[in-house]
This record gives sequence, C-alpha cells and structure tokens, in this order.
Amino acid sequence: MGDDAIFYLDGDTVVPTINAQGPWDHGVQHGGAVAGVLARAVEQVPTPVPMRVARFTLDMLRRVPVKPLAVSTEVLRTGKRIQTTRANLYDGDQLVASAVAVSVRTGAEIEVFPDRQPNAPQPPPPGSAEKPLAFNPQESMPEGFPHVVEFDRVDGSFRGGTPSKTWVRLLVPFMRGEETSPLVNLMAMSDFTSGLGSFLPFDQYVSINTDLSIHVLRYPTSSRICIDAETWADADGIGQSRARLYDETGLCALSNASLFIESRSRY
Repeated sequence: MGDDAIFYLDGDTVVPTINAQGPWDHGVQHGGAVAGVLARAVEQVPTPVPMRVARFTLDMLRRVPVKPLAVSTEVLRTGKRIQTTRANLYDGDQLVASAVAVSVRTGAEIEVFPDRQPNAPQPPPPGSAEKPLAFNPQESMPEGFPHVVEFDRVDGSFRGGTPSKTWVRLLVPFMRGEETSPLVNLMAMSDFTSGLGSFLPFDQYVSINTDLSIHVLRYPTSSRICIDAETWADADGIGQSRARLYDETGLCALSNASLFIESRSRY
C-alpha cells in the first residue's frame, strides 16, 4: 500500500493504494478514483479512426472497496464516426461500477466562431484569491483521495455554496509508473463537482454522487482543472450538482451528478 500513486497494476488487476479512499466510509473508494480508472480502461480500447471521448457517464452501482479489482471493456458500437465503449469494475464476481463512453472522430477542421458561442469567461487564475481556501483535508477528512489533491479556491468559500470556483490538481500519478493522461486527469477531478459547490456541513451530512456524466468539449492541456460548481438539495434527500470545467486556456467540459443526501446520524 504505497502513497506514491492512486493505483498500481498487478498483472491484469488494478490495486488501489490508500490514496484511492473516499471521505465517507473507511475502505471505500472516492468517486474520482473510480472515474479515473474506468476512463483509463476506455482510453486503451482501439478505435477504427482517430477519435476522442465526447461523453463519459459513470454509474456507481455499489460501494467500491479499496482492494484489488478487475476491469473489463466491451465495444458496444463502432464505426468511422462514433464508437461506444463500456468499462466495468469488478470486486470478485460482483460488478461495482460501470462507465459508458461515446468517442467521436476528430479531424473535421471546421471554422470556429467563438463570438457566436455561449459566453464562458475564464475563471480567476490559480493563486489569485484574496483569502486562500480555508480547507485542509489533513485536518477535516480521513486519509485518502482529497489528501493528494491541491485545492485553490479563487471564488467563494468552502461549503459556502455558490459562487464556487476552485482549481484542483492531482499531486501524484494516477497509475504508478505512468504519466496521467489528460482524459484520466479530467475524469478524476470531475468528481469534485458534487462537493465543491455544496453548502451542507461536512460533519452533519453525507452527500454522495450516485453517478457522474461529463460532456467533453476538448481534452485539457494543463494539469490544473477549475471546477465552477453549483449544488442543489431537496428536502427529501435528493440533490443535483453541475459544473463548468476549465483548464488554464478555457472551457473544456461540462459535468452533472445526482446526489444521495443523508444526515450522518441516520447514515
């Protein structure tokens, strides 16, 4: 159980380190770890022509344990324009998480008119906040995934709801011995959509996203990702989060998540 990466490989098995653990349950993986490992699996599936992922949807089917897991992939549809791939994560024979990715061919070389597209102003740059984010994972959360992520909130306050603009950056390789790809980095960081826009006190409520859907405009070109997040919660314990995701040059993706919310006294 090393602390120099999120996962390492043991043959065909992916083995999580303690860095994969989430904040809600000891021994259960963070959604960002699950999203990243399934995105990595999708990325390794060949395509008939140059393509990139345009949409990635993750379903958290069960609690994903911090233990060796098996990954499988299946091409559901393929062609010269679109390929749909499913990646599954197994704990023994039990399916614990699944993702479906839609990849679209690249290279159309269309002429783009930025002034005719929706306005998505670039968030303030990293390090620009007058008051640094008052959030130290080492003090408020058990060891795990948030401890190996750098948080730099440039608009809003932690657990203050909106506005919420926070730059995040993974501090260790996702897979030991590998350079973290832009897609894996984007998917792993996207899971913070549900938490960074939240207004619920961490010590009073559990707020877990049951799914995550990211529509990818382009792959990020920087390791830092800014999450411009919003979260809604209803009295019956169902919530929704959404975010615009930026790299250091502009908008790169949109994300949405459904939330299960419960008081800690009942969880």
